[in-house]
Amino acid sequence: MVKTINSLTNLELSRLLRKMAAAYTILGENRFKVIAYENAATAIEHATSEMKDLYDDNKLDSVPGLGASIRAHIAEIFKTGKSRHIDDVLSNVNPAIFSLLEVPGLGPKKAQRLVEKLNIKSAQRAVGELEKAAKSNKIAQLEDFGEKSQLDILNNIERYRRGQIKEKRMVLPLADQIANELIEYLRIECPDVKQIDKLGSLRRQVATIGDIDLAVATKDFKKVIEVFCAYPKKVNLIEKGPTGGSILLAAGRQADLRVGDPKEYGAMLQYFSGSKYHNIRLREYALKMGYSLNEYGITEVKSPASLAGRQKAKIKSSSQNEKLYKFESEEKLYNFLGLDYIPPELRENAGEIEAAKNHNLPKLIEIEDIRGDLHTHSSYDLQPSHDFGLDSMIDMLSAAKQMGYEYFAFTEHNPKTSSLTPSQIVTILKARREEIEKLKVKASVQILTFLEVDIQPNGGLATPDEGLATLDAAIVSIHSSFSMNRGAMTSRVLKGFSNPVAKILGHPTGRLLEQREGFELDWEQIFAFCLEHDKALEINAHPNRLDLPDTLVHEAVRRGVKLAISTDSHNKLDLINMRYGVSVARRGWAEKDLIVNTWPYDRLIKWLHKR
Repeated sequence: MVKTINSLTNLELSRLLRKMAAAYTILGENRFKVIAYENAATAIEHATSEMKDLYDDNKLDSVPGLGASIRAHIAEIFKTGKSRHIDDVLSNVNPAIFSLLEVPGLGPKKAQRLVEKLNIKSAQRAVGELEKAAKSNKIAQLEDFGEKSQLDILNNIERYRRGQIKEKRMVLPLADQIANELIEYLRIECPDVKQIDKLGSLRRQVATIGDIDLAVATKDFKKVIEVFCAYPKKVNLIEKGPTGGSILLAAGRQADLRVGDPKEYGAMLQYFSGSKYHNIRLREYALKMGYSLNEYGITEVKSPASLAGRQKAKIKSSSQNEKLYKFESEEKLYNFLGLDYIPPELRENAGEIEAAKNHNLPKLIEIEDIRGDLHTHSSYDLQPSHDFGLDSMIDMLSAAKQMGYEYFAFTEHNPKTSSLTPSQIVTILKARREEIEKLKVKASVQILTFLEVDIQPNGGLATPDEGLATLDAAIVSIHSSFSMNRGAMTSRVLKGFSNPVAKILGHPTGRLLEQREGFELDWEQIFAFCLEHDKALEINAHPNRLDLPDTLVHEAVRRGVKLAISTDSHNKLDLINMRYGVSVARRGWAEKDLIVNTWPYDRLIKWLHKR
């Protein structure tokens, strides 16, 4: 049964839809229904906005892969707490089957046979009963199973028991770090690696990542695969084949490798970078031109009307009527189809193919465009309402200089109002301003005096106006009372943001990836307010935030709303996370001029002081 609440997370919702796909498989329903639910589950699992938020905004139809009937069932869940149709379908399947599907290697039909043959009735004890049966040699005696299947089931149950089946996706910086270490190892240990790239959601820089997927261009497949499978940090070898391998890393993370000939590498890289929906749209586009796409290249399935002006790659005859066009690079593949090169971050079927065809792709912001960080926390003691930074202002400035920054903002949390009077807060902030003025004399980086100020539940700011007057600007943020409804939270934010000193709304949804869902806001109102009052929304590059999410960045960009990419660093090492904020901005189609911290100092300070 669907749990009777109307706030299912994306992960819970995707699991529910996968149960529906399994149920339809078991019940012998039309395979297209099974595929529809699998595709919907995948789309929701990889979505960077919560379905509940999209439902509230009447935008469920913006998610590719959701058909009208599935959207209706999801809407019913969010409206009433359950879907009658989904309840009815799942009630026809023994719940123990769904429990066994948590064990890797068990599909719906196999799980159903095991439940029936072993007479498993309890969903809570299903995995335990399966393990007991395997250890008693009962599974090996079942038709269509045997000793090898029994051993595989035991091994997979062991992985399940050890918690090595990932329940959560990794945040982007963690996945990036794991992949970078593996890439460095391969480059050092294997000279046969000609080129190496990340694949899938990691290459597209999605906020959360599943497995680590890598591609290597090489002439020596066997050697590269051997080196990969010998990775010292692996826990287990999962699989090794002629064109790749899979290894299990710590904490149940899996890394997969694909190898390809350098002459075909561009097609392989494009194919396995995804997204699934970008590739579907690209295949449809190519098919209209008479081409079929796969991981090896482009096949001419019929003569296109004209190949004039199109640079051809090497041709390998695959049959009398077909030719395979091979590509060393993705650029050549896209250009062959008459498209400008589409950066991986844009490959989400959000209009990028049409834009590439019409030469209207944005000139995406680059990390080199960033001139400074506007959200950082030092160890300066102003009796903050929340956590301290770990490094001194001097150390943070030294790190900013190494980053090549032109300017740098100190943005400690406001002094706590619970133990300080307004006059004491003002005194503390004036002393802090004097300290920063002293630093400016010797600093090689322009210093900005900011403060991250709490927006209180009533919409007031947790700092008196006289204290705000000591600042170049304030970032205003929500740090408490997250459960307010959408209307009340929107009013709260707009009231706090309306203070003339408040120029940037910090981590605007309040989400913590894999930990806490964000609060709900009326984004039409927020965007309109920003445009009317010349305010900016933050893209917070903290690994657990990446907030504003990329989909909302895209909406902001379409409207011309200003953005600020900041790290929210609480120590000097975290300043390097800026690149992940840039990735979010790129996924949101952002060009540099909308990002206020790509501006020269004089332009920025003029905007900050505009009241």
